[in-house]
Amino acid sequence: MEVYLHYDNTLSDLGSRPRAPIPSISVSLCYHVFTFSEYLAGETIEIVSGDTVVYTSVIGEDGTVTVPDNLTGEFTLVLYLGDKVYSAEVEL
Repeated sequence: MEVYLHYDNTLSDLGSRPRAPIPSISVSLCYHVFTFSEYLAGETIEIVSGDTVVYTSVIGEDGTVTVPDNLTGEFTLVLYLGDKVYSAEVEL
């Protein structure tokens, strides 16, 4: 699965030159375990249903986050990386 950065303003703060596209982040999901690249260790994720955050965790040193088994259905995975917010639709 690919996690994409969503932003509204594609123009830089320095003028009208467009910003270079931000690369997507890959994440895999096996059962209720998300696996990110290890460089993302320590970053925060949220599992969101509608407007409600139903689970929050920090990515472990091994790049994984285990979500509770009782979370099932369609959710939005949100990853906070510095001042950027990445999101993807997931089914648990």
